[in-house]
Amino acid sequence: MRYWILLSLCLPLFGLELSIQSGKESSEPFSILHLRHSQPFTCQASNDEFGETRRIECRFGSSPKQNFPPIDNAQLSVSAASTAKGYVITILPKSKMKLIPLVFDLTKESQTYQNDVKSAKHWSIVGYQKTPPLIKNATPSESAINFPIKVAKNSPPYVGGLDLKGNPIKIRRVQDVTDYMEMKKAYAANDYGKVLDRANDILKDYPNTVFKNELMVYQIRAYHNLEEYEKLIAASKKFLREYAGDASVAEILAYTANAYSKVGQVSDADYYFDRLFDEQPDSPFAPVGMIYKAEQFETTGDPKKAMMYYQRALASTKDVKIASKAAFKLARLELASGDAKRASEYVDKIAKANADYFSEVRSDAMSMATAFNDKNDPKTAARITEALLNKTDKKLDDYQLLLRNLGLQLAKAGKRTEALKRFNEYLDEFKYGEYAEEIRRAKDGLFFDEGDRNTTKEIKKYNDLIERYGNDSVGRKALYKKAQLLLEEKKYKEILDLESELYRLDSAEYPQTNALITKSAIGLTKNYLKDQKCVEAMKLQKMYKVKLLSEWDESIFNCALKTTQYASAKAIAQKHLKAPSVAERQLWLYRMVKTQFGLGEYKDAIKGGNELITLLGAEKNPPLNDIYRTMFDAAQRVSDSDAMIRHIKSIEGSFPNDFKDVERYTQMVSLGLKRKDEAMTQSYARKVIALQERTKTYTQSPFIEFTLAQSYQNMGKDTDALNTLKILNKQKLTNEKRSRQQYLIGAIEQRLGHKREARDAFNASIKADKNSAWGKLAKDALALF
Repeated sequence: MRYWILLSLCLPLFGLELSIQSGKESSEPFSILHLRHSQPFTCQASNDEFGETRRIECRFGSSPKQNFPPIDNAQLSVSAASTAKGYVITILPKSKMKLIPLVFDLTKESQTYQNDVKSAKHWSIVGYQKTPPLIKNATPSESAINFPIKVAKNSPPYVGGLDLKGNPIKIRRVQDVTDYMEMKKAYAANDYGKVLDRANDILKDYPNTVFKNELMVYQIRAYHNLEEYEKLIAASKKFLREYAGDASVAEILAYTANAYSKVGQVSDADYYFDRLFDEQPDSPFAPVGMIYKAEQFETTGDPKKAMMYYQRALASTKDVKIASKAAFKLARLELASGDAKRASEYVDKIAKANADYFSEVRSDAMSMATAFNDKNDPKTAARITEALLNKTDKKLDDYQLLLRNLGLQLAKAGKRTEALKRFNEYLDEFKYGEYAEEIRRAKDGLFFDEGDRNTTKEIKKYNDLIERYGNDSVGRKALYKKAQLLLEEKKYKEILDLESELYRLDSAEYPQTNALITKSAIGLTKNYLKDQKCVEAMKLQKMYKVKLLSEWDESIFNCALKTTQYASAKAIAQKHLKAPSVAERQLWLYRMVKTQFGLGEYKDAIKGGNELITLLGAEKNPPLNDIYRTMFDAAQRVSDSDAMIRHIKSIEGSFPNDFKDVERYTQMVSLGLKRKDEAMTQSYARKVIALQERTKTYTQSPFIEFTLAQSYQNMGKDTDALNTLKILNKQKLTNEKRSRQQYLIGAIEQRLGHKREARDAFNASIKADKNSAWGKLAKDALALF
């Protein structure tokens, strides 16, 4: 028994070709490795002490650009490597092997003779178990004469092409090849009738032709394209029965399922669909089958399932044509369901990847474009129409219609420049065309809409005129009219965006240009002030020197203060310090003090603040009590501790327990430390701790706890100091701060005679940060125990 498996590896390795064949001879497996090169190369066998070849190395003068992967089968192991001297292929046997040079090509040369060559263009390595296959080992006599064997008068031992059963193809059958090629040409030309005629003739004249399976495939394809489904079903059954392992099975399954579906035999169709999806899931025809399955669901009235299969086809295929078909079908279904937005997304996919597909389904594509336009999506309609127009000959009637439709769709989509281009193109090409008058009206409508006008349309009209006519008289007038209309609509920013263009207008022809800009600047500043967009308002006021009535002073002052433009704020406040009413004078004096503080004029702020406090004493105005905070801050800046004490008391009275003052209370703690006033230190430290605990915000820790604890210790209140330090246990501290806290706790516990608690605290201090000064002190303290 003999069989062959051909595994051919052909790599562009500087003209080198490798192939390996495997088979059996007398039930014994063997492999033959062929090495071929365009130039002669050397192969050398290394034998062991028993004369068996254990290694073969074939050497080449240069290395390839890429290496081939190692080859390893049951008989041979082949590897390669680049060396300093070139490229080496190494062959190792799994059992035995033999090196044979192939010097003669019996199909070309007329004689052979014994020749022990060192180099050749073709070497064979035979790997085997015990007995060399196909080779007779005969050792020539040393005294024999090596005469060449002449075979010039005999046909070389050469076998030509074989059919699928391994039989030689006879020359007399060459006509079926010619007919087969003609059939393929007919299929490429979409002449399906001729395809069927040729296929039937070949199968009749050459029933055993090697092309039988392909002929049947082309028959089925032709029936599919001609929609002759009954004939397709009959042919496909025969094909699937005779060629179950053929490469075209997936394609035939898809066409068969579709044919059954078209003739209404849904259960039979489902059988073939299931076979296709289960047996050939990775075939490119699986997505084709999904499309056919989806069409079946459409026919049976189940659009949801149809959509699901179209989506599966779109997601799984790598073929742009199949993807385009699935996307188009999905777009059509989404349109039918009322989701024009989703449908447009599928159209965009086709337009980007395969716009030519629309011309393949011209009638349906034109209907789809109309549907999108009717659903107020002229942009998508235009994409389809433009793709169709690009593939339409100008001589065809459809060209005029498509060009007309595209212009109208672009105009409806607001793409006036592109619409104008298409309208002009139509009028140039078809001056007296069927749609010429309609196009002229549409062209005029781009700028002068008939019927009722509104501001939006007017502005769009002016924009188009400006773009079209530029700096000539029409364009300039359109710009001026547009600015006037924008002012009426209070679109001040849009006018200021046109400032440079407006300033280029002739002031004699358009005398109100400057007034337009000034009014816009004033209006926009007011809008910014109303919206508290202070940065923009102050910038605009400075840029255009905007002057507003006094009713806007408060808004401008607040924005000036917010943007730290204290000089501007001060100037505004100054105007109102002599206001007729006490309440108004109080308010502007308060604002003046805030401004002076912001400018760093602390003494002036204190002076004005004292005046305001006097006025508040005569006439209460609680919202202005915030002046006490400003006065405290100013006193702190000038180091007036007495004033700080006076004002903090006013703050406590006006804003009891307000976390906003926690830093001011902390400053009072610092003042108490500075004055060595333990009562003051403890009083305000406790306030800070209470505020922090209430808000769970520990901005002043651990400074405030350490300070209060030390103050308690200064007065011999070790227990109070200890409790204060323990407040920090629930707070997150740095390692160094935690080490300090634990050391201080340990020191107090030790002083109170609590040795175990002291030892625990010292150990915690060391654990927190043994390298800190506090950790080292704790270590020294432990040494005393």
